[in-house]
Order: sequence, then C-alpha cells, then structure tokens
Amino acid sequence: MTAPVLARPVKAARIATVVSAIVLVAFVICAVVLPHTTSVQVDVADQVGIGGTGLIVAVGILALTRPRLRADGTGIDTRGFFGGYRHVDWDLVTAVEFPSKARFARLVLPGDELVVLYAVQRGDTERSVAVMQGLRGLFTASRPA
Repeated sequence: MTAPVLARPVKAARIATVVSAIVLVAFVICAVVLPHTTSVQVDVADQVGIGGTGLIVAVGILALTRPRLRADGTGIDTRGFFGGYRHVDWDLVTAVEFPSKARFARLVLPGDELVVLYAVQRGDTERSVAVMQGLRGLFTASRPA
C-alpha cells in the first residue's frame, strides 16, 4: 500500500502571509495618520472603517493559504481557496497531470472534466514533484493489474 499524500502551498502561503501583514499595517497607519494630515474632518468611525477595510483585505489575501490536498488508497480530498473539501474516488480519475504551462496540477475525469489541485503549485518545485510522484503512485496502485 502506498503512503498517504498530503500537500499545501508553501511559497505562495509565505508570500500571502507577508503581503497580508503589510496591507493590514498600511491601512492601520493610514487610519491613525489621516486625521493629522488633511483638512477634512476624519472621525473615529472613519478611522475604524479604514482599519476594518484593511482587515477585510488582509483576510482575503490569506485565502491564498487555504488549499489542501489529502490522498490515500480510497481517493483524493482537495480544498481550494474557498469552500470545503471535495472528495474524488480513484476510479473516477482518468489521469493525474501537471502540464508544463499550468500553475497548478490537475485531475482529469471522464468527459475531460478537470479538478484543479490548488495545493500542488509550480512555485513549490521539489515539494510539488514529490507530491506528484505520490499521487501518480496512488493512481497506478488503484488500477487493476
């Protein structure tokens, strides 16, 4: 039996975390400094609104850290940027591929339907190669001899 495969984006998650923190700090600084730099009256409610907007934007950027993938002998559970996990049984999968010009790996289902695996990204290089080898091993093991 092939070992389970787990994946998540690493490089994109690090970048998203840093950018999210920078955006939040920038909005908070703007909220604090704005009343002292303009002749327009800026109330506390406006400052809270600016800070809240920064928080919403920062949380939106952090959505880039959510993709996950779990695969074992029964199938693949994959989660994208929004929503929950989607389970795909191995008997439905016709191919596991990572096209040379694509940013993400994908599963090919009957009728040329694609399931994009956002957790397996080109930017993660060696990690993505290891995950693809594991997925292809599971896919091959699920096929009758």
